[in-house]
Amino acid sequence: MQVVRIGDFKGHVGAEVNVRGWLHNKRSSGKLQFLILRDGSGFAQAVMAKAAVPAEATPPPAQQSVPVTEAEPLTPRNELTEPVGSSDGETVEAATSSTSPIAAAVAAATPAPPAGDLQRWTAGKNFIAYPVAQPVSTPPGSVEVVEGFWYGCGACFGLEPRLEAWEKTKPEWIKLKRIPVIWNEVTREDARLFFTIESLGLLDKLHAEVFRQIHVKHKPLTVIRGGRLDAAATEKAARDFLTSNGVSAEDFARQYRTFSAENKLRQAENLSRRYLLDHTPMIVVHGKYLTDASMAGGHDQLFQLINDLAARERGAN
Repeated sequence: MQVVRIGDFKGHVGAEVNVRGWLHNKRSSGKLQFLILRDGSGFAQAVMAKAAVPAEATPPPAQQSVPVTEAEPLTPRNELTEPVGSSDGETVEAATSSTSPIAAAVAAATPAPPAGDLQRWTAGKNFIAYPVAQPVSTPPGSVEVVEGFWYGCGACFGLEPRLEAWEKTKPEWIKLKRIPVIWNEVTREDARLFFTIESLGLLDKLHAEVFRQIHVKHKPLTVIRGGRLDAAATEKAARDFLTSNGVSAEDFARQYRTFSAENKLRQAENLSRRYLLDHTPMIVVHGKYLTDASMAGGHDQLFQLINDLAARERGAN
């Protein structure tokens, strides 16, 4: 059976094809289960009978045979629809289904590029549109741009000076927000350091310095022993780094393990899932579009794409 990329679904309406990708999210509603699939070219939503979907938390096999019965894109939206409980008690947005039959629905999730300044970009190749738009925290008339990053990521270290330069020249109505991804206990502790620095009001001074500490001085700030995170040694490394940069031990202790810090970590972990941040660095424009330097064609193209997507969203608001 022919293997088809999600971005090419529109050319296979009515055919049964193989899709090779990953399961990024699933939810239940009555006797139905909604599966969000991704293969690098786009997202698709499959609707199946709940009884036919394995109950295990692990994704289903990478190769799935599904009939393509529709080719209407899953249009991003500004408002949340039916909230679904996640494993940590918070909610994630539910992609809405059209009238697809139980065993049949797969819709191409990346809309065609809009008219105007996005004509030079290809949807599904240079950027991916989320099946459902995520909420943003910026006021009307402004556009939120999120960088998903990890301090241990060499590519993030490489992007950082370019991101700083772009931040100084971007329009005022574009609001840049950094979110540390959380996939495991190591990335969680790096995220904790970020939020500690943020709470101390020292991001402008120390955010780039953390990258240099890890990637230039080769002094990791998370300590792994015996294949596991050493939490006490990691906290000491963070404390030593911050006190060497002018933070008192008392201020560090007041910010490092607090209720506020834990709440921010839960939010970052939730956003890592909702934004489908499976690697770093990745860019999310106004909760609707996902891209990175590789998809855009390079660092220079990435910032051109961000500007174009942001301009389009500002015009739509």
